[in-house]
Amino acid sequence: MKSLTCAAVLDDHLLFADSFALLLQKYGTFEAVSSFSKVDDFLGFLQSFGDQKLYVFLDYYLSEGNGLSIFTDIKRWNKQAKTIFVTSAISPAVIKNIVKYKPHGIISKFADIKEVVKCIKLVESGISHIDPRFAALLTQPDKPGINLTPREIELLKYFSQGNSIAETAAKTFLSPHTVVAHRRKMMAKVKCRTIAELLTYARDNEVI
Repeated sequence: MKSLTCAAVLDDHLLFADSFALLLQKYGTFEAVSSFSKVDDFLGFLQSFGDQKLYVFLDYYLSEGNGLSIFTDIKRWNKQAKTIFVTSAISPAVIKNIVKYKPHGIISKFADIKEVVKCIKLVESGISHIDPRFAALLTQPDKPGINLTPREIELLKYFSQGNSIAETAAKTFLSPHTVVAHRRKMMAKVKCRTIAELLTYARDNEVI
């Protein structure tokens, strides 16, 4: 494969981020690969990098947020970025939600290096790629209430950590009224009556 450009890896498990970055450097023929385990560090890098060609390998499950919300930031700040999700998710709801946001690629953390290189080649040629491991998941019928937005998933993560409405509002820079409105909307989607039921649903479907 011809030499590409720069790449960045964001995964809140530092050992994985560093190890995957080394593999990309060796087999992906990128000029430089940066690895990050903290969202703020990655976003700082993204803003300073500017609107240059960049490959981003992004985890879905992040302790400081959600990969889909980060994907939204990437698209806003760098129109040339190619984003590939690298995920351990096996839930049809999660994979379908990622696909809905149209990243350039999705690969499983259980994939071998050949699959990673194949994905990079296809994306470089302008073709989006989804790991074959997810094919069967995408054909399963939808369940009601799984259409949660990145913001809603982010709020669910804070709720699952025991944060109150006020604490969640402060951490997400929203008003308490807006947080309550989001929570009410999520509960209506999932058809549950309590926050405990909502969190149970989210965990059962591996949304958080």
